[in-house]
Amino acid sequence: MDIKKENRRLWAVNRAIMESDPMRRTLTNKKLRKKFFWFGFLIKGFEVAARLSPFYQKGKKNAANPFINQVDLVFDSLPPAFDGYSILHMTDLHLDFIPEITRRICEQLRSVKVDLCVMTGDYSNRIGGDYYKDILAPMEQIVSAVQHRDGIFATLGNHDTFKMVGPFEDMGINMLINETCDIIREDSKICVTGLDDPHYYYTKEMKTALEKSDIGFKIALVHTPALYDMVRDNGYDLYLTGHTHGGQICLPGGIPLILHLDRGHKYYRGKWNYDGMTGYTGQGVGSVGIALRYYTRSEITLFTLKTRKDTGS
Repeated sequence: MDIKKENRRLWAVNRAIMESDPMRRTLTNKKLRKKFFWFGFLIKGFEVAARLSPFYQKGKKNAANPFINQVDLVFDSLPPAFDGYSILHMTDLHLDFIPEITRRICEQLRSVKVDLCVMTGDYSNRIGGDYYKDILAPMEQIVSAVQHRDGIFATLGNHDTFKMVGPFEDMGINMLINETCDIIREDSKICVTGLDDPHYYYTKEMKTALEKSDIGFKIALVHTPALYDMVRDNGYDLYLTGHTHGGQICLPGGIPLILHLDRGHKYYRGKWNYDGMTGYTGQGVGSVGIALRYYTRSEITLFTLKTRKDTGS
């Protein structure tokens, strides 16, 4: 029996059941999806008010023009063979929301060559049904634009469906569904673990996947920062995530109005540290609910991993 294939089959059956359930399973509790009716109502009200303000066009520009944010990350534990290793991170693309976003993503990617590309969920704006089919062509364009050496790894988000996995893998994306994949350089390796979305679809298999990963330099790909302590407890060095959009609509100073997080609120944007583990929460490539951003920008993150040099005499 092919263990991976059987695990995927069981996961897909369980995910399909959860997707059809109006209750959402988080790490801490269950929550009703119908409350989002009121959230949508408030968002529409905000958009009407924004259109009457002089800042409306600035908000649209911030949302529709992703920039590449270059970030160096230094580790004591990174094998020297991976010193200078580059990772392109995209999260929360929501490709069916802002029509021009795919073209602008591809324009940014033309000048970038990386070792690895990772994506941490929310490719679609709408939830449920067969809406995911609308983002397949845009995803193919983005996959074609990424210039990589070691592939594209991806996980699902709370806006995504299990039905995406097959079409994405047909494009050449390596979907990690509570699974780990190794990247080898000389006699060293990086272990990359990708989990299913814990915001709506938490299961104990996520914890099991973290516990089963090998010893070494370990990277976790998770849609939200909510599992920060569980990931660190299993010896991970780097946690790449998204979901929050950096707040998307923020007050001056980047103070978010809404985050949609149950846990890990202080890890809502940018680089952070938890008990020696480095984390990074991307601001999101796309937008959701409203095609505006204030005191955030649509972000594609380009990491360079570096081995800390011994400065002793």
